[in-house]
Amino acid sequence: MTMTEKRSQRARLKRLRGSLTEAEIRGKSEKIAAFLLGTEAFRRARTVMTYVSVGSEVRTDVILGEILNSGRTAAVPLCGDNFRMTARAVGSAADLEPGAYGIPEPKADSPIIEKDNIDLIIVPGLGFDKSGSRMGLGKGYYDRYLKDYRGTSVGLCFDVCAADRIIRGKYDIPVNMVITESGVHFAGQN
Repeated sequence: MTMTEKRSQRARLKRLRGSLTEAEIRGKSEKIAAFLLGTEAFRRARTVMTYVSVGSEVRTDVILGEILNSGRTAAVPLCGDNFRMTARAVGSAADLEPGAYGIPEPKADSPIIEKDNIDLIIVPGLGFDKSGSRMGLGKGYYDRYLKDYRGTSVGLCFDVCAADRIIRGKYDIPVNMVITESGVHFAGQN
């Protein structure tokens, strides 16, 4: 694996995801959310951390709404210095403000939720493969965060970005399951 190959795969996945229309993104995201909400991992989780979607990412507004409406604790990442992030509690979408890279984030004074208290982390990605390997945007925030995480991690992506093989670096951390609009795929299973 060379950095050139990884950059090339990242650019290809960005193009594929960027080719989806807003209506396609919304419709496929609704299917993905329904699959996620039906998983045992989600049903059992008391504290769920989710990214807040922007651009052509799988939409998470329905997911965040369900976390909040079901009495669970909702956590959203806050990006900090040195490409590190913390999980912060939110009580509603009103607790978010534009943060790093224009992504909605919790306010800096929002309560921190320790990683060991998070049952399920919903992870963004440009693409994923069957082993759970993911292609992010290249900053490494999630890889650093997931490095010693013991709960369940789930990646969300569109079928068009589900790859046969994601080029993985030595610091890249795979997720436990991947959900696309066609279903739930457990890492390492065909």
